[in-house]
Amino acid sequence: MKKLFLIPMMLLATLMLTAACSEDDPTLDEQEQTTPEENDEGEGNEGNNEEGGNVEGGNGRYLVLYCSRTGNTERMAQTIQATLDCDMIVVEPETPYEDDYNAMLDRAQAELDAIEQGNYPAITTSVESFDEYDIVFIGYPIWYSHIATPMQAFLHNHADLLAGKHIALFASSGSSGISTSERDAATLVPDAMFEESLLLTSGTLGNMETRIPQWLESLGTSREKPDTPNATSLNVNLIVGKQTAARDRECNVRFEKQ
Repeated sequence: MKKLFLIPMMLLATLMLTAACSEDDPTLDEQEQTTPEENDEGEGNEGNNEEGGNVEGGNGRYLVLYCSRTGNTERMAQTIQATLDCDMIVVEPETPYEDDYNAMLDRAQAELDAIEQGNYPAITTSVESFDEYDIVFIGYPIWYSHIATPMQAFLHNHADLLAGKHIALFASSGSSGISTSERDAATLVPDAMFEESLLLTSGTLGNMETRIPQWLESLGTSREKPDTPNATSLNVNLIVGKQTAARDRECNVRFEKQ
């Protein structure tokens, strides 16, 4: 009789263990996480950096830079852009990532290993100047606890231009914390001033529409308004691949073929 009772209990325990493991399954592509990892920071830690402080005042000029493979980081970037009505640029690899998830995992790991040796993957995105921006928002998915490799390449390529700038990191992950990627950013752009970071995991992405505005408010940012109805162009050029983007006072971006 005791054996009959133990059998269903063992089956129940197995099912519970399987369900727990599947939460961090690396095949859950929509979570933008390339490997199951232990979340050692807790979901409530949004990576408060101690370098630099909040930028005071409103009506600043902002730029959103992001890379995204499955769309979660892209949705975060779009929400920031819509809230602030500012410029936004996607950082793209020169060679698109494979559709096959396992192949993508192998490539991501190989690129991370190469970065440790000082070799960064090729990207198609570059920016000529950040002078007109009060805060540069940098967004990425977390890969093996690190900043996704295209964004690492971008930060490496633009370290001198970003020196002295205020940077606010935002990231998406399945369950991993953000602290390792914050250290990546501080190493790649050592002379930047980092604001409070924002991490949304698979459990909090559904609260994006409230979490992001709250975060932006904590940074002291606000939607930019033109000084006059007929404000002239600021003539700030951004190079994205083979296109040049000109930024005007209303934060619109006009692309012209080079």
